[in-house]
Amino acid sequence: MSLIKCKLCGYENFKVVYDINGKRSDCLDQVYKITALDNSQNDLRLIRCLRCDLVSANPTLKIEQINSLYSLLQDELYISEEKGRRITAKIILKKISKYKGGKRLLEVGCAAGFLLDEAKSLGWEVYGVDPSRWLVDFAEKKFGLKLVCGRLKDAAFAPNYFDVIILADVLEHFVDPKEELERIRSILKPGGILYISTPDINSFISRALKAKWWGIQKGHLYYFSKKTLNNLLDVCGFRPLGYASYKRVFSIAYWQKRLAAYNENLAKMFGFLTGCFFLKSGLLRISFHDQIEVFSCKKRLVSFIIDDEKAVILEKKRMKTIVVLPAYNAGNTLALTVQDIPRNLVDEIILVDDASKDNTVSVANQLGLKVFVHSKNKGYGANQKTCYEQALAEGAEIVVMVHPDYQYDPVVISKMIEPIQNGSADAVFGSRMMKGGALEGGMPLWKHNLNILLTALENVILKTYLTEYHSGFRAYSAKYLNTVNFMSNSDNFVFDNEMIVEGLLHYLRIEEIPIKTRYFEEASTIKLIPSIIYGLGILKLLFKFLLHSRGVIRFKQFE
Repeated sequence: MSLIKCKLCGYENFKVVYDINGKRSDCLDQVYKITALDNSQNDLRLIRCLRCDLVSANPTLKIEQINSLYSLLQDELYISEEKGRRITAKIILKKISKYKGGKRLLEVGCAAGFLLDEAKSLGWEVYGVDPSRWLVDFAEKKFGLKLVCGRLKDAAFAPNYFDVIILADVLEHFVDPKEELERIRSILKPGGILYISTPDINSFISRALKAKWWGIQKGHLYYFSKKTLNNLLDVCGFRPLGYASYKRVFSIAYWQKRLAAYNENLAKMFGFLTGCFFLKSGLLRISFHDQIEVFSCKKRLVSFIIDDEKAVILEKKRMKTIVVLPAYNAGNTLALTVQDIPRNLVDEIILVDDASKDNTVSVANQLGLKVFVHSKNKGYGANQKTCYEQALAEGAEIVVMVHPDYQYDPVVISKMIEPIQNGSADAVFGSRMMKGGALEGGMPLWKHNLNILLTALENVILKTYLTEYHSGFRAYSAKYLNTVNFMSNSDNFVFDNEMIVEGLLHYLRIEEIPIKTRYFEEASTIKLIPSIIYGLGILKLLFKFLLHSRGVIRFKQFE
């Protein structure tokens, strides 16, 4: 078993929702079934993330074990309910038709292919993916469907290929829902429709039945509410178009078996009543309002459009990296800073001068940097805005911001950009507080203590574990910069903190690495009074965050 971070926001703090102790089993002697009738033998612990509220099973089996269990899945009872499942499929397809017509339809987790066969009869060109060899063989032999046995990434579909993609009772099974939805976005056409149906952990019946709710199964790794599903769709580039009431259609015999798992007497009464009305062999359609059914389309935001044009989700080995230097009176230290930048890793260096009174611009020109000059002093935040605008205009995929006052050591740029290159982070901050780097480098004690106090406060309110919010050495992915609204941020020093808050609200991933610092007389530093003003600015920012995150006041800056 292994513990995992929240796959939506990366947070590590949680509370236990349910701890279900059934037959203890740590491996492959388990059996997954789609139509599991009884969850009383589950051995599960469900936790709720204290930042984003996503409920997940934690710990879980290892990925290899999960994949093996799905590949071995067999379910005769699922097949026996074909008639009811076909009716459900027709209802779903009819709802989809209100949003989108088209040619190609993909069902991820297509099981025995009932929905695909119904869609094919309506004229759709159908495709399916499912990990169960038994189910895939059944669908191919009985309906003549050509399916992919495995995971979605094994199918290698072309970008922008499908008009409709369906995830019916599938999202909760993904090991990494965010990664899978990003992959789905890449193969869905602009204007295409994504249909998702998944159990609602916040439904009335879920709260009433608690751990006995049938939506809790050992094959479910995640349990969504409307809020957490909307957040997941948002960060993956989808916009909900509408919701519908999901109805289950099963035989009377099946419903009676489900009831028997909860109460034998209730099941017998149900059987007696249905027999009185000659319904024994019929179908019964019921909505418990415990299932979220949502229709979504791609959001048309710059960051996602760029990803669409790149057309694939790949691990990048080399990304265009630009270093930006927000400069003000840095003439004495600029050359020292630039000489330590590893040029083999950096494609370009941009310096933005904020109306310096010394020779910063002439030194920058001598060093061969690309230079932009403000006609008047606009402030530290305004300087960074120009830095990021110009870097993005030059096609940067990673932007490294470092102060040109030689306080930070650019030699570690390789370590800063690595998490972004391998896809594990959207931003990486150099922290002076890790491993005692700040005091060893000569940071004044008052400044060190103020830094710690502000960071502690921000961690409590923002529910993070960062060791520092105030570093002037950062690496951002182009995705991060295109997602946050940095042009609406302050022109002053609180800009850096606003960048973090905006990133957290968009569930972007932030990592830290330890860095060394140097404090000396020539280096720029914020004096006591400006530091107090800066601290007050952070308090104001945190108050705005609380109002925004709780829906009291929505700030356009954070949208």
